[in-house]
Amino acid sequence: MKISTALFCLFVFTACNWGEEEEIDLKPNIRPLQVQEQEMVLSSSQFAFDLFHELQKKEDVNQFFSPYSVHQALAMAMNGNEGEIEAEFMQVLRFEGMELEEANQAAKSLTNYLLELDPKVRLAIANAIWYRQGLELNQEFAADVRDSFSAEIASLDMSNPQSKDIINQWIENNTNGMIKDMLDAVSPDAAMYLVNAIYFKADWKYRFDVDNTKKAPFYTASGSEVTVDMMELSSPAGLRYYADGALEYLEIPYSTGQYTMGVIIDKDFELDNKMEAFTLEDLEHFRANADTTNFFLKMPKFKMGYRIDNLKEQLQNLGLVKPFLPSPTNFSKLFVNPTAPMAISRVIHEAVIEVSEKGTEAAAATVVEIELTSAGPSQPRVFSLDKPFVFFIQENSSGALLFIGKLGDPSMLN
Repeated sequence: MKISTALFCLFVFTACNWGEEEEIDLKPNIRPLQVQEQEMVLSSSQFAFDLFHELQKKEDVNQFFSPYSVHQALAMAMNGNEGEIEAEFMQVLRFEGMELEEANQAAKSLTNYLLELDPKVRLAIANAIWYRQGLELNQEFAADVRDSFSAEIASLDMSNPQSKDIINQWIENNTNGMIKDMLDAVSPDAAMYLVNAIYFKADWKYRFDVDNTKKAPFYTASGSEVTVDMMELSSPAGLRYYADGALEYLEIPYSTGQYTMGVIIDKDFELDNKMEAFTLEDLEHFRANADTTNFFLKMPKFKMGYRIDNLKEQLQNLGLVKPFLPSPTNFSKLFVNPTAPMAISRVIHEAVIEVSEKGTEAAAATVVEIELTSAGPSQPRVFSLDKPFVFFIQENSSGALLFIGKLGDPSMLN
């Protein structure tokens, strides 16, 4: 397998009220993580790397997705199952050793922590469920997803082709218009749609001057050179940095510094192979050993959209197999009166990110379709992101990962 990247970036986001520049010195609401929150960070981050490695097999040059969004949508679906089916969800979502109630509480607690953390960062995480008219929803399931995921729940006429507009409008509203017309059609056999949407917007802590942005080369993994709009800081900034041989790790902070874009770049253009074995433990090691170094940072300005029509293959490879096979034991806790065996038909995911001189705006949505079936500062250096990279958005105090992306060839972006 070949990954056309030489730079790997991690992003993690937090929530806040978004508006104009504020004079008030708003500080992050940092507190020690509860045990359940720590468990959820570990579960969601391990799942993030599992899914990242599966998606690299697609060999897409540019890539961006939110493992946090996929995790939330599948966790809601998990609540509609019991026995062996529930156990598969628990294993794939990395909730091993936890009871369902504990997993739900962990998901609820960490999401609330992220939403309340940084008043200078705008983060929104929303969940919704639409179920087939004529089926009676199990009220225990409804209560669990409302409490743990703040899910909105409504019935829907699956035979009406215009029903997709209701779901699409909800997604558009909850991604600040970044994701539109995500669902192509509502299946006439659909029993339920479980949907997550996540939205992030934050200013850089160290703002890039628009006048400094110039055309500059970006070198792809294949050795070709493409031209990008390269942003550049006017003065050196103290950024957390770590090097392990040819691999270099850099954290680019947003607002108060609670959220950062983590970047991994390989000077030898061998990131493709190295990322195959790169683990969450490796990332944690890089984070823990990073020291503050002064850099004149250069990075490309870009906008990227990425869509996966069905994550079925990737999720089955991770061990989520039975929920995709029609069976009376699937989703046995969803309805009081199911009329036929059920199975997941599609897990659709779409994500968008825009990186500019001001900051970063990103959004993602996941749709699960269930069908009825028969150190101290040093001298400034230049750090230029002029090679392919993978990126994460991450929250520093918890280590939570919200988005993962890959930029291999900016000339191929729309």
